Amino acid sequence: MQPTVSIIIPIYNIENYIENCLASVRNQTYETLEIICVDDGSTDFSAQKIKEYCKNDNRIKYIYQPNAGVSCARNKGLENATGEYVFFLDGDDYIHPQTIETLLDCAEKTKADMICAVYKITQTLAESYDFFNDFAFHSADFYELYFHGNKLGKCAVAKLIKSGLAKRFRFFEGIAMGEDGCYILKLLNENISVYIAELPLYYYYRREGSATKSELNENKLTIVNAYDRMCDYTKNSANANVRAYCLRSVFYQINHKRRLYKGTAFESLAEATCKQIGKKHLKAFLKEKNISLKIRLIHTVRFFFTFSK
Repeated sequence: MQPTVSIIIPIYNIENYIENCLASVRNQTYETLEIICVDDGSTDFSAQKIKEYCKNDNRIKYIYQPNAGVSCARNKGLENATGEYVFFLDGDDYIHPQTIETLLDCAEKTKADMICAVYKITQTLAESYDFFNDFAFHSADFYELYFHGNKLGKCAVAKLIKSGLAKRFRFFEGIAMGEDGCYILKLLNENISVYIAELPLYYYYRREGSATKSELNENKLTIVNAYDRMCDYTKNSANANVRAYCLRSVFYQINHKRRLYKGTAFESLAEATCKQIGKKHLKAFLKEKNISLKIRLIHTVRFFFTFSK
């Protein structure tokens, strides 16, 4: 029997994009799919459009929840997933017709816990593509996932993950930025095996009004809280790469967000949040030998200079 792949799609007010997304999933060359659409309290016609697709494709499951954020929606999808593999797809993005077939082929050849597809940032809903007969893949280490190229580890999408692994963890709820990268960090903290299929199979649609393009607000500040939670999560971790990355990231975000929010309506909130979280993790950051001394000194000096007043 062919393994089932559970594709989890969080939905919130994307009536202009969800049909394109679902069409790309329904047109996959690999057909043993469970397509879980979690409606996070949409107020537009997203639900109606999904339900129309449900009438013609029994692989599609529509789940509604009152608006609680993308993390809650993805967690709800994980709770309802029954496949052997999980694949996260955002409802305004879309995928190459051979995406699932290719990633599953790589998973079966390598027995890896997670297979990453290369993603392509696009501003069109009709990205051109070719079909292919073969593809290259390679084992990926932590540095490639988080420091090189497209930094594939920083997003939860475009990855085929063994379901038993994926369902052991949850996305941080109440976090609007950085929650997906933190979810992947939780997986990598387990020293899982990761491969990259060297093909642009995932089309990341950059639309106006998306979270990454919106103006400064309280939500964008929550990335500091996300790494605060990850520093707590990895405090006693034996995985030096993940532990050090979380500490480095929380201080990068503290210093960056404090400067970015200066002079805005959210300056006081940013200052209080960054100061509290920075003081909490400063000792561990200074002691972390897997972060270069230069980086530790730079961020520590910046932190003291900013918050000593």
